[in-house]
Amino acid sequence: MIPRHTNDTKSLKQFCKDTVISIWHYHGGCHVGHVVNKDYEVIGVHRLRVIDGSTFHESPGTNPQATVMMLGRYMGVKILRDRLGRSAGL
Repeated sequence: MIPRHTNDTKSLKQFCKDTVISIWHYHGGCHVGHVVNKDYEVIGVHRLRVIDGSTFHESPGTNPQATVMMLGRYMGVKILRDRLGRSAGL
């Protein structure tokens, strides 16, 4: 399968939409504000958070593992600060 008109930007864009998929680094399936709130708490479920690539609005452009790990660390520190206060040394 090749695009009909390789010199036509619209044709190439449509070709990419129709044929390019990512099954290994899926992201964007869990909409912040609809499934989780800004603190990554699952809406309607007490004390459950989702911290993974499905919450990304945009791809980090590479394997998202490092970005997910940084987000997890950031949210972990935020949770501890909220629960223990800044005096806990965090």
